[in-house]
Amino acid sequence: MRGQASVEFLMLISLLTLIFAISVNYFLGYGVNTSTYLSEANYQSICRQVSEEINYALSYGPDYERSFYLPQGSYEVLAEGYEISVRHSQGVVNCYSNANATGNLSIGKNTIVYNGTGLYFK
Repeated sequence: MRGQASVEFLMLISLLTLIFAISVNYFLGYGVNTSTYLSEANYQSICRQVSEEINYALSYGPDYERSFYLPQGSYEVLAEGYEISVRHSQGVVNCYSNANATGNLSIGKNTIVYNGTGLYFK
């Protein structure tokens, strides 16, 4: 009876170890892949995110200040007039906003400000 319990215990520990190893491997690999490789849809999503932040500031009105974050990757975001461009190694993705905003955005934290002097990023 004791032998059977020991075998069942070892099988349970082996199964849990296997599940844990697969999970850790999956999530670590997923994090590395998403930080270095972004697809065209992801660049379009980044462009829309910046456009929506500009449109939110415009709809809220003066005295608006909000921070937002852009994901890690190898790209540049530039807002010129009503156009937002995301430049990456495979090309450029463009989208448009309802307000005239100019500035270079950085990967990570960005802050959009709309006050008496206009709409800008810091």
